[in-house]
Amino acid sequence: MGRPGFPYRRSIHQSAPGDKCLAVMFAALPLLISLEGCGASAHIAPTAFQQAISSSSLQPSIASIQIGDSLQFSIGGTQSSDPCTWNTSTPSVLEDLGNGQFQAAQAGATVVSALCGASYATASVTVATQEPTGPIQITSGGIYSGNWTSDDPQTPAVAIQTDQPVTIRDSVITSRGPLIALSGVQTGANVTVENVTGTAIDPGVAGMQRGAFVSANNIASLIVRNCSMYGVSFGVYAASSSPSTIKIVNNYGSNLEDRASDGKGGLLAVRPELGHFIILNNIEAPGAEIAWNEVYQVIGQSSTEDVINIYGSQGTQTNPILIHDNYMEGYSSPATGHYDGGGVITDGNAVNAISAFVQIESNDILHTPGGGVSIANGHDISASGNRLVSCGYDDSSGWYATEDADAVAIFDYYNTGPNNFFNNSISSSIGGFVGEGTGGAPLIVDQYVNPLAATYPGIALGSSDFTDPCITNGRLNLQAENDEKTYWQQKVIAAGQLIGDQHSN
Repeated sequence: MGRPGFPYRRSIHQSAPGDKCLAVMFAALPLLISLEGCGASAHIAPTAFQQAISSSSLQPSIASIQIGDSLQFSIGGTQSSDPCTWNTSTPSVLEDLGNGQFQAAQAGATVVSALCGASYATASVTVATQEPTGPIQITSGGIYSGNWTSDDPQTPAVAIQTDQPVTIRDSVITSRGPLIALSGVQTGANVTVENVTGTAIDPGVAGMQRGAFVSANNIASLIVRNCSMYGVSFGVYAASSSPSTIKIVNNYGSNLEDRASDGKGGLLAVRPELGHFIILNNIEAPGAEIAWNEVYQVIGQSSTEDVINIYGSQGTQTNPILIHDNYMEGYSSPATGHYDGGGVITDGNAVNAISAFVQIESNDILHTPGGGVSIANGHDISASGNRLVSCGYDDSSGWYATEDADAVAIFDYYNTGPNNFFNNSISSSIGGFVGEGTGGAPLIVDQYVNPLAATYPGIALGSSDFTDPCITNGRLNLQAENDEKTYWQQKVIAAGQLIGDQHSN
């Protein structure tokens, strides 16, 4: 089932029969399902607000080309007979020649989209200035820049094995396997990855999933900032280390994909390992920071589990792990009939992986079938000031919310008991989630605390501002999600943050 010790987590509402019935915080609202406001909003990537009512895809779905090259897209699957409207999120990178043909005009990364009636599909394209070279192995410190690729799914495009400081900067990386794999030799790797665009491509081997952008073990220091990641199974997978520094900041992720390849350019409904944009797996990381990252997923066209998973990882009381000011939209997986992924979760197990001393603050989570912020494991964990807006329904494809779509939740999922699950709190949450209730009636699913866990020491659900903007005058208001997206974009500008790869290739 994948990497030994890797967290496989069921829904946090499947632990004990009858627990769901005890969710007294839930209030079913027999609302009229009519829609107010469903406008699209512009950003550097297509949004999940446009949902396909027919199954279509762009071929190629991911491409890396050189300046001056042209690229012709075709549409596969069941299509609308309506003419298609083509678009690129960054016209300066790809020039639209018409009828699905584009020409690379400038180095950078962009997303091509096709809207054919109600059918919507996307593809990721990277344009580089230099011809790609084969994989690189780094065994000594230094600053490295390049355009590296690996056609062998077993070989990382960039492999780092040294304790000396290494910086990967201003680079473009594509791979059928891992993009950057790093491990220290003795004291631990010291690696900075900045201003890098990484694209995972189909491994071409049936049953194998795409590679991670960064896969790291034996770490002394890891910084990943201002990177753009497309189609990867994991953004940053950091495991089994006690680093002095972890900073994962100002990165952009689009359409993560953890489903296995069918070996023919398509995907299987199998997930060898449940993917995450960021996972700290058994990491002792006082002061670790995960901030100002954006992740956009298109429901039905991508697959990942939790966006940010703190699994058996710990800060300290005076220097906690900080997860703040991240944006997560549309995370989901069509490979399972019961999706239980979340935006941010503290996770672990009942034996030896207890998360602790984590602060989750001011994150923005919207338009998702899964939960928002969940404390499912650990102690001394606080979540405050998070904005959570998901209407659970799309006017073209119907309900997408699952039964686990709580905005915030506290649940000792692994039954670790009050000696291991304590001093956990959620407060000052903003917004609200809507799910599908009995008979298709909308259901407010803003917050949930397991009744048993609520009796543990220090478990607290503080006051919140759940105004439920997805419901206006008794009707579903999908414009609330667009408004929240606009809020995030304005927040980024006001804070002077630059997100994603900033180098000119």
